[in-house]
Amino acid sequence: MLKLDKILVPIDFSDHSRVVARDAGELARRFHSEVALLYVNELLVVHPATGPLGFGVSSAKTTQTERVSRQELDAFGGAELTGIKVKRLICSGDPAKLIIEYAHKEGVDLILMPTRGKGAFRRLLLGSVSAKVLHDAECPVWTSTHVRDAPASSPTEVRHVMCGVNFGPQSAKAVRWAADFASEFGAKLTVVHAVLGTPPNLPERYMFQWHGEAIGGAEERLRALLPALDVQADVLIVDGETPKALGTAAQQQGAGLLVIGRSCVSGHDGRLGSDAYSIICHAPCPVVSI
Repeated sequence: MLKLDKILVPIDFSDHSRVVARDAGELARRFHSEVALLYVNELLVVHPATGPLGFGVSSAKTTQTERVSRQELDAFGGAELTGIKVKRLICSGDPAKLIIEYAHKEGVDLILMPTRGKGAFRRLLLGSVSAKVLHDAECPVWTSTHVRDAPASSPTEVRHVMCGVNFGPQSAKAVRWAADFASEFGAKLTVVHAVLGTPPNLPERYMFQWHGEAIGGAEERLRALLPALDVQADVLIVDGETPKALGTAAQQQGAGLLVIGRSCVSGHDGRLGSDAYSIICHAPCPVVSI
């Protein structure tokens, strides 16, 4: 059973943030969740030689900026979050660091983030903020559709959930989360694996055999994984580089949500694999990375 008691929504007051707040509201009503709206103002970070006596932001400017931001935050999401328990938080500093710290401290079950925004958040997915959150977050991260002109969709109206499986350490968790989400909404579930092209040094006469064995082996592993997790799902094997292959499969299959596993490596490499970043950029629907 899927547990979403606490949902965190970092915002920047853009239209993309309002869409994510709407999605959070719909999920919160379904799961009786608490939603935390977190606005991080980078402009209030103290910098040397910028204020009175050569240090910091002037107190008058800081107070005015905080007041305006608080007014915007208090009014934000009024329609989208009606009837939901909402925390409205404002802080100053590094957005990614503060998002992660709050999620860890409060035991957040899901972070919902837009992939486009304004100002500092214009770097979402195209730069550092989302990359850092995906890199360090221990909870699932829901990123909105990054493809331009994608049709508007509601998370509660998803009728087909697709789960990309690379047989890494997070694959089982990703399949389990996808299955629980699909079950909650009565959606179809498909697990999919992308088979890469043949090895570059493989003689041509062996390519067809290698490709057939790779497809057969992947399908066998998927069909063994599902019963072990007590999950029923369709199995799909696709060809090509993982990000584009999964994006194309999601488009062709009409998937409303794509679930993938991130790495669980600690240290410099963190949880964000190169495929995860690219998959989110290519997906025609929201992506939940576990």
